[in-house]
Amino acid sequence: MKRRTFTTLVTGLTLAASLMGSTAMAQDKMRIALVVKALGIGFFEAAAQGAEEAAKELGNVEIIYTGPTDTTAEGQIEVINSLIAQGVNAIAISANDPDALVPALKKAMDRGITVISWDSGVAPEGRQMHLNPSSNALIGNMIVKLAADHLPEGGDVAVLSATATATNQNIWIEEMNKVLGNYPGINVVGTV
Repeated sequence: MKRRTFTTLVTGLTLAASLMGSTAMAQDKMRIALVVKALGIGFFEAAAQGAEEAAKELGNVEIIYTGPTDTTAEGQIEVINSLIAQGVNAIAISANDPDALVPALKKAMDRGITVISWDSGVAPEGRQMHLNPSSNALIGNMIVKLAADHLPEGGDVAVLSATATATNQNIWIEEMNKVLGNYPGINVVGTV
């Protein structure tokens, strides 16, 4: 799944950056920045590995794996501004905040950089497209099902989200709430 998703991501970004008149010339290496919520998170490291594998298959594509050291929009904005200064061809970002990143990403698009969000979306005005690697409804249902499987007699659970502004996690929580009625023994006591 990881490999197919990121082959699609890298291929799509390469094509989009080429068609949208990115600043690199055809013979130059296509430079795609994979901006994650924070460095050091296994999910994002696996995503970077998948992107590197896809780039190797495509050839002439360089993946720049980067992100802040903590899960803040401010950290991502600093990274975005640095990438704009470097003149990358494309930015693929998993957003810490869907709205706070919009001005910096608009600036990137104004400079001819292709911008997409993946995993955790950016507001539509701050990107050209969004790649959702899985069904939000499926994830929300699976989270509650796993809790029910581990608590066959029912019980209290708390939901711990990485950040209050994480687009994807807030959607998953909404989807969880939609299916909680299917698991009458599971009681959500709080969401952090």
